[in-house]
Amino acid sequence: MLRPIPTALLALTLAQPAAALSCAPSSVQTSFIHANEAEAQYVMAVGRVQLLPGERIPPPAANPNEREGYEVKGRFDGNLATLEGFETPASFPVTIRVECAGPWCGGVPLDRVLAFVERTESANVITEGPCPRDVLPATAENVESALACLRGETCEPGAF
Repeated sequence: MLRPIPTALLALTLAQPAAALSCAPSSVQTSFIHANEAEAQYVMAVGRVQLLPGERIPPPAANPNEREGYEVKGRFDGNLATLEGFETPASFPVTIRVECAGPWCGGVPLDRVLAFVERTESANVITEGPCPRDVLPATAENVESALACLRGETCEPGAF
């Protein structure tokens, strides 16, 4: 025998609208094309980001729908891309800009990454949103794909 109140509560719970973020699949090719076609200047680099002393990632908002983006200062240590590979050692200050779309936010990259770093007059900026574009895992396949794009070889999303 079904009990009317628990059944009604269950039905109301299941009837709530579902919300989801839909992102196009990230790829080195998509990121490279975006950076190459942008008015801003980008460089490709492989390495790690470390937050500067005193910099903190803000705690998430109590209400997930009220999350806001933020910026933190860090240092990038790694290598810049050349036609021969990621061979030019580099260490530079970087601003990590984390963007949100509703309750979904990017994050500060802490692993070894392939980064598309925007160079402005006053800063180096890595933007990380809920749909990855400027920061990808630095796997051998991603690094190889990035160099192929830089050399003018096949650089179409889904080509690798």
